[in-house]
Amino acid sequence: MGMKHAWLTWLLLAGLVVVFTGARVLEGIEWLHLPLIILGSGAVLTAAVWRVAVWRGTEGAGRSVEAVFALGYAGCALALAGYVPGTEGGLELLGVEFEGVRDEIRFRRFFLVASPILLGASLFPVLGAQWALAKGGTRGALLVDAMRVRETVANTLSVALAGSTLMLIGYIASALNQTADFSYFKTATPGESVREIVRNMDGTLDAALFFPEVNAVKDEVRNYLDELSRATGKVTIAEYDRYANPEAAADYNARSDDGQLFLRFDGRTEQIGFLLDLDDARGRLRILDSYVQQALLQLNRSRRFAYLTKGHGEFNDPISADEPEPDEPPSLREPWRPGMENEFDQGPPPRVLREMLDFLNYEVRDIGIGEGLGERIPDDAAMVMILGPQHAFLDAEMNSIRNYLDRGGSLLVAMEPGSEFQLEELRDHLGVEYNPAMTIDDQRFLPGNPPTIADRRFIITNRFSTHPSVTTAGRSGNEIVMIGPGSFTVADSVPGLRTNLIINSMPSSYADLNGDYRFDEGTEVQDRYGLAAAIEWVGIDAAADSANPDTPEDTRQPGMRALLYGDAEMFADLVLAFPLNGSVVADGIRWLGGEEDFAGEVVSEEDVPIQHTQSENVAWFYAIIFGAPALVMGVGIFILYGRRKVAPGEPESEEVSS
Repeated sequence: MGMKHAWLTWLLLAGLVVVFTGARVLEGIEWLHLPLIILGSGAVLTAAVWRVAVWRGTEGAGRSVEAVFALGYAGCALALAGYVPGTEGGLELLGVEFEGVRDEIRFRRFFLVASPILLGASLFPVLGAQWALAKGGTRGALLVDAMRVRETVANTLSVALAGSTLMLIGYIASALNQTADFSYFKTATPGESVREIVRNMDGTLDAALFFPEVNAVKDEVRNYLDELSRATGKVTIAEYDRYANPEAAADYNARSDDGQLFLRFDGRTEQIGFLLDLDDARGRLRILDSYVQQALLQLNRSRRFAYLTKGHGEFNDPISADEPEPDEPPSLREPWRPGMENEFDQGPPPRVLREMLDFLNYEVRDIGIGEGLGERIPDDAAMVMILGPQHAFLDAEMNSIRNYLDRGGSLLVAMEPGSEFQLEELRDHLGVEYNPAMTIDDQRFLPGNPPTIADRRFIITNRFSTHPSVTTAGRSGNEIVMIGPGSFTVADSVPGLRTNLIINSMPSSYADLNGDYRFDEGTEVQDRYGLAAAIEWVGIDAAADSANPDTPEDTRQPGMRALLYGDAEMFADLVLAFPLNGSVVADGIRWLGGEEDFAGEVVSEEDVPIQHTQSENVAWFYAIIFGAPALVMGVGIFILYGRRKVAPGEPESEEVSS
């Protein structure tokens, strides 16, 4: 049986090693290369013939074991023979000719792939069977040995076939130039805002890709552009090679590096760069939609200016604010001063708002009494922002604001309860009245850590109007956070204005008149409160003029727009980090700038880190350290005792006869 002829297996293995050495290791040595292949092939063929002869002369239970060896040896010899047509020398030896090179490559490739598979499926079972007999091999135990050999052969054959399958998958993947990545990754798709910008362009957007011919990053960017083209019908896409198309490279100034996307419209060009390795480019691809939106905004119009007032304790000028009273709740106002130099300082606050304005193609400028706020707001001001002023404006400054509104300017005012700033001085221009009492909610609010009663000022709401300044929030149906905002009501006595309360509180909210963070029945009312308002000058109707002689003369220029927020802290960096809060502010800026058609969602596939409080981290720690082992132990005990249960009517034990 197999143990008596184990030397044949060693002869087979030695022959295969000699063939491999001659064909691969010593391939360049002509005088040694061919003799080794002939010697090794002869050893393999001798072992196979001898093994077949042993199988034919064996009877009984040993015959099934010898059949395994005979088939395995024959398979190894056939695999070596199949390798010959896969080589150039083998084709010459066989005298096979082909009409084309492609046919020859396909023919050789078949044998080069099939031969190793057959060799592995033959050699592994032989080695496994030989090992099984070495572990057994007792006299008079042929049935046991045969069973052991069959089990081992089946297992080793499974391993060989699994390895062959992996080899085929790798070959197919390399041939098709496809990769598989099971980690979370998805390139952002064109969002609603980008689609609207392209649709509103008076012409076609040209997109030029300068990438290597075969590149995974290029494929992702091309998919994005193809979808944008299908959605808008106004995008033309071209792919270039810098070396094969030097004229296009010179036209787009793409002579330095590959991995560039150029967007061109109306003679202006914007560039977006990418790393060529997919793993390195993932971060940018996840937020590709935001990069494209920024480039399109810069292509669609020239850069505008947004002026932030200063000198009154605004969010962007906290140095001019007095220190808060000891009994006031903590504020998100940042204690920044000019000249702060440390690793955490990244410029004046609010940083996220400034970055957002830059992204929307606005240049931010601060304006105070020294920069002409008390005289005249510059004509190049696309909008003026007054963010949480703590002190009242001078009469000259307020007159400058009124004059700016009369000229059709855009104004954003974010109030804070307890401020000395008087919104009533702009009542005739804005048509709203402001209640500085904090709007709080003891049912719908964000609890702090540790929770306190003051957390009721962190109210949440999803009550949005259909106004363009809250387009994204209204469509999402989700909630935003506002921190102790004041409230607005519409004044009916100001003609020529269109006023909308664009954000309202939940019905469970109330104005905290005495500041105790508790609902006082009888003096306080639970209701929906207007937390933000949008005002637009539409002009006094001519018919109203003739019907009412007392109607004031319409001397204002058209185009005036204003946004009023009862909460200035919603412009703080921590609050704008909430995605929907950021969308509300961004849509408001677009509306103020007359770009409400560009409002909408910006798609991002960026991973958002999951954050836990300290108590949640402690709970997760103990759950992993103790909970997981306890769960595994419990399942094991359940299975163990479940096996020991005896069904009714069955004997407790049963002898097994051999």
